[in-house]
Amino acid sequence: MATIQRYLVFFGCLVDTPTIDKLRIEPKGALGVDQSTGRIIGRAAHDGVTSAIDYVHEWTGDSAVSGENIEVVSLAHGQFLMPGLIDTHTHAPQFTFLGIGHDLPLMDWLNKYTFKHESEFKDNQWARKMYTEVINRVVRNGVTFAAYYGTIHVEATCILAEVIRSVGQRAYVGKVCMDANSPDYYSESTAESLEDSKEFVRRILNAETANAHGDQQKGQHIPLIKPIITPRFVPSCTGECLAGLSELAHKHELPIQSHLCENPSEVDFAKSCFPDCTSYSSIYDKHGLLKQGTIMAHCVHMSDEDLRLIRATGAGISHCPNSNFSLASGTADVHRFLSEGIPVGLGTDVGGGYSPSIIDSMRMAAAANRTLLAYKRDRGDFLEGRSAAPLEFSELIFLATQGGAQVMGMRDNLGSLEAGKLFDAIVVDLDVPRSPVPSSTFTPAVIAFGEGSVDAWRLRLEQFVFLADDRNIARVFVNGRLIHSV
Repeated sequence: MATIQRYLVFFGCLVDTPTIDKLRIEPKGALGVDQSTGRIIGRAAHDGVTSAIDYVHEWTGDSAVSGENIEVVSLAHGQFLMPGLIDTHTHAPQFTFLGIGHDLPLMDWLNKYTFKHESEFKDNQWARKMYTEVINRVVRNGVTFAAYYGTIHVEATCILAEVIRSVGQRAYVGKVCMDANSPDYYSESTAESLEDSKEFVRRILNAETANAHGDQQKGQHIPLIKPIITPRFVPSCTGECLAGLSELAHKHELPIQSHLCENPSEVDFAKSCFPDCTSYSSIYDKHGLLKQGTIMAHCVHMSDEDLRLIRATGAGISHCPNSNFSLASGTADVHRFLSEGIPVGLGTDVGGGYSPSIIDSMRMAAAANRTLLAYKRDRGDFLEGRSAAPLEFSELIFLATQGGAQVMGMRDNLGSLEAGKLFDAIVVDLDVPRSPVPSSTFTPAVIAFGEGSVDAWRLRLEQFVFLADDRNIARVFVNGRLIHSV
């Protein structure tokens, strides 16, 4: 019987951003993973002499380990290892009309396209077929952890969770709730919305218990799939529904996701539904839906009270710049959020956004930030310090990784390459055939710094952020397991 490999040891360039102001590049690094737990066991600057076995001995104290227990991964020229990309906001059923309808504002787009296409997921065969294609495409883009919206259908959303589990991705999965201001063909009663949400939560929690592995051996099991409570947004939910969903989230200690201050007409609509509340955020807060582990998408048109409530409750923001540009919703002020100490991650918001790529979200976040800075400058605002400077590429990498982990309530377990954290990571290859990133031989500045130096890698990482796509994602690991390779 063949020996099962238990450890992975990577040799090569390691990249992460443990804090927003720290880009950590280890051109010649070593990193170990215990595949039985899915966790990183150690990292070091590789001296070129120490063997994988010696590193594992040092990191674990396991003197019995041998070469048969270790798989060595030597990264090639142009490759680097970084934390997996985290999508804090996307709609799995909306891939079926990706790139369609971007001439419309939000509310018109919802009524013309979104509700119609989502209603088709009452067909379970259709759901399985489409969700299989969706999840494979998301993983190919290097997304190791995503917060998905499903539809109002319990069975179809359970199928979404099954597909994600079979692929091996980490995810929050939500059954959408809509008991008000929704089309007749795609709506629920309040009782149906709450009872179906309870049934969905029960089924997902039971399925994860049955599929538990890895860290469960040490009493540290973190499920790959977790239900997330999902009121679509305030206009689609009654107060009774919002309150019932809050009770369910607190009972099972579940995350919550919804939309906030995306579009001016949506903000007005939401406030008209609850005229006793003074802001959009206060509606969620009144019903107990703002807390640590709440993910609010967009947050483009935030009042001072909106920001105060998000900060005070510990909720996080999913910045979805592609969608905000595509539906002409506006430009979110990420500098403002960060200066307030609010966790910020990136979202694709498919299909409001036309790309399922978090790499695209990084560069669109840069464009949004620069657009807003130019607008403030031209209207004569006084800007100073970091609020006057564009987001740097390293800060964009932070938002896509550690920032996303913070928004998802997983900052202690994901987002950087540190011992003790779960190994959700990607191998990026900048030298693949037909790469959108030019070869280092065509980048004189890289040659001038000396290939393989920290300064040269900084340039290559900036090119990764602004030029790369799914062709550059060579391998995807979740929980220490390889789930995609090219």
